[in-house]
Amino acid sequence: MKTSFLTLPLILASGLLLSSVSAYAHHGTFVSYDTEHPVTMKATVTEFHFTNPHMQLYFDVTGDDGKVTHWSVEGADPAVWVQAGWGRKRTQAALAPGTKITITCSPARNGKPVGSGAKIVLENGEIVGPARGAVPAGAQ
Repeated sequence: MKTSFLTLPLILASGLLLSSVSAYAHHGTFVSYDTEHPVTMKATVTEFHFTNPHMQLYFDVTGDDGKVTHWSVEGADPAVWVQAGWGRKRTQAALAPGTKITITCSPARNGKPVGSGAKIVLENGEIVGPARGAVPAGAQ
């Protein structure tokens, strides 16, 4: 009787621990990305995906030496974009392939060309998306 009384709480505690570890791993933004040193780049959009759990933006950055680097940035989930007035059609039209943008993001700490939480500005100065909630520290 004592064994089965202790077994249920132990199973529940183990399940809670395992689920919290996977949630932490998924939301390890401050571990994976350098939020203290945002980077700003002029770029050309190559792809945009308005999908859960996070939107994905792919773009090319041409360096001073002429070398093109293909970047990927993840942003807020689509619900946040919709609340900010940027539904799927409006956002996809604004970020169509070939669109010139200026983007500020938190770069990956490992040096790879990926980032998180972008402020996206079109050539005409319009800010695309929920920029206030996604701008890295120090990039306002």
